Amino acid sequence: MTMTRRTALCALIWLAGCVVGLAGVPAPLDLKIPFEPAWEGMREVMQKRQLSLKETDRAKGRLLTDYVEYSSGPLTDSHIAKIGIRPNLSDAEWVRVEYKFDVLIELVEAKRTVVTVGVDIRAKKRDFLGQETWVPIQSTGQMEEDLLTEFGKSLFGEKFKLSESKKGFWELQPSYVPDTGQRPRISGPERPMP
Repeated sequence: MTMTRRTALCALIWLAGCVVGLAGVPAPLDLKIPFEPAWEGMREVMQKRQLSLKETDRAKGRLLTDYVEYSSGPLTDSHIAKIGIRPNLSDAEWVRVEYKFDVLIELVEAKRTVVTVGVDIRAKKRDFLGQETWVPIQSTGQMEEDLLTEFGKSLFGEKFKLSESKKGFWELQPSYVPDTGQRPRISGPERPMP
């Protein structure tokens, strides 16, 4: 295999990994409300969740929280899988998981605001020699979706849903063909037209 083919193959694999990784992250929430209620609503949700704000920049529409512990101890390994894509460890164990939110609230028009939520997840691993290091964890989108849903419910009520689940084949209502009383005219090699 030539060097250019190897490089192209590596680039393709890397790109496929990036596309698959972003599949679960929810799209920005496009709201038909002014900036002020969106800003205050997100701040209230963060206060309700007891998230301390590290950075508040109203001019840029940015809210950044401090890291919050999600889990620590012997169940950390299974808790990482609930919110992120857990790398396999063969020579270490997971000790702690933390996350922080990065929320961007953008004014598009006078009564149109877009809210984007990002989460930074990191996990501390301890190898068998006792050395501890932080490892970034890729989000599955669950935490972002939970925050956006809680934000939407605070603004629009408990019936708010971030996205409607599409019905599968068996949940669809059947559609009936009206009975005309005539035999259908089917032509083909087995049944010539009368």
